[in-house]
Amino acid sequence: MKRPRLPIMPPHLSTGDTVGVVAPASHIPRANEEYLEQGLERVRQMGFVVKCSPSLLERKHLYLAGKDQERADELMAMFLDSEVKAILCSRGGYGAQRLIPYLDADQIRSHPKPLVGCSDITVLLIYLLQQCLVIPFHGPNVATSQFVQGDAEMALALQRALTSAEPLAEIACSVLRSSEAPGEIIEGEIIGGCLSSLVTVLGTPYEPDLQGKVLFVEDVNEPPYKIDRMLTHLKSAGKLAGVKGVVFGQMPGCDTDNDLLREVLLDVLGAIEGPILFGFPSGHGPRNLTIPLGVPVRIQKGMVSFPREDRSE
Repeated sequence: MKRPRLPIMPPHLSTGDTVGVVAPASHIPRANEEYLEQGLERVRQMGFVVKCSPSLLERKHLYLAGKDQERADELMAMFLDSEVKAILCSRGGYGAQRLIPYLDADQIRSHPKPLVGCSDITVLLIYLLQQCLVIPFHGPNVATSQFVQGDAEMALALQRALTSAEPLAEIACSVLRSSEAPGEIIEGEIIGGCLSSLVTVLGTPYEPDLQGKVLFVEDVNEPPYKIDRMLTHLKSAGKLAGVKGVVFGQMPGCDTDNDLLREVLLDVLGAIEGPILFGFPSGHGPRNLTIPLGVPVRIQKGMVSFPREDRSE
């Protein structure tokens, strides 16, 4: 029987390697243009050479950094450029989903590289994992105040994710609900990202397979009722059946009413058998640690760890 193909872990980078920076979604507002150069400088300080796509400061179409075909072509060019070893995104906003019909999954799998981003970039991360079978990385967008003003740990996490195979250190989270068996170890591949982007891929050819997985969910400035609606959408679509556990990010601006958000999460996710954790430091929030998606994670007593396996071909 033919074995199913597993996601590829892209090759690691070395000091002095070139990283490409692309604008797959919204353009950079004029008021935030300074973040681009500051973010690029921070990447250079990590020891990388930076190569920028032409549309980083463009406002060619609507609120986007170029028309869909143009932005897709620039992203594909980075995957096919032998000089570029990893790809970082400038910012999220909206627009990444519009690129997908113009991307070539086979070419991307034939040229696997780390793609790092968050927020609206979530749809590209899911696409890479589900359609291209290439492990993507959920981490900071470089032309943002979060990345420019973030602490040294955030920059170090990005550098390590690109250059090192060593597992991340254990990360402590708040426990909203523990596993039924005290001290039980939960293991499964982690998948997810920004919730408001994650629900938009339902019904597409690249919608996530969550069966037996650990679901990672984060968002920003969404009131509890909207979080409820989106999680209920996932549940109604059958996506939460078989999930081994749920890990929420820091969720800034999503709870302005005395822990109502946590009550909502427990209410909507009551049927899930596994643990529910809160406060994982990736995504929107003061610290956005870079993590791979589609790799095994372990949850025990509120601690999340990444015993990363080698899937390179």
